[in-house]
Amino acid sequence: MIVQNLTRNSEQYTSNAWHVCGTYHELSDKNTLIDTGRDPSIFEKLDQIKCGLGKKPLEQIILTHSHFDHAGELNRCIQKYHPKVFAHPQSRIAGITPLKDREMIHVGEQDGKIVHTPGHSEDSLCILCEQDKTLFSGDIPIRIYSDDGTYSSLFVEAFELFAASELKMIYPGHGEPLTLNVSQLIDESLRNIHRSTIV
Repeated sequence: MIVQNLTRNSEQYTSNAWHVCGTYHELSDKNTLIDTGRDPSIFEKLDQIKCGLGKKPLEQIILTHSHFDHAGELNRCIQKYHPKVFAHPQSRIAGITPLKDREMIHVGEQDGKIVHTPGHSEDSLCILCEQDKTLFSGDIPIRIYSDDGTYSSLFVEAFELFAASELKMIYPGHGEPLTLNVSQLIDESLRNIHRSTIV
């Protein structure tokens, strides 16, 4: 799959907006935006994307959670491209199609697994693409250095799944992708989570 950050180098406060499309632009691919961010410059970039004959550059949106910096341009995306919008059932945004924990959804050219990861917000979710060993993590904490935190059992189960997936790449809600020693980073974070308070 091809992933690009439409808000990279933005001059305003925004989340990353990860556009995902298939490598060969097949009809079955789903051109997907993971979070819209709040920078209107994404529309110029979307219009420049080569996305396959007869296909729109944006067919669906998956929101990692409903905070304004992740969903600020949602309404304009809907008006311009008419995508289907997916989010956690507890999302504060109206009109979404709810995604259940561990539900599969086509992203680009492959299937992604929805993983509910409450903590940063009650509607936080991640998208795990096991084929590419890739995770779109939204705003959940990835680097957990201490063992004095408090985590829900759902969050622990999610991190255990990430550790078992032997991840090679994480696309976070803010900042650059994580590409170095990702699996070891997840393992270290999971050890600290296990030593912390689980509620």
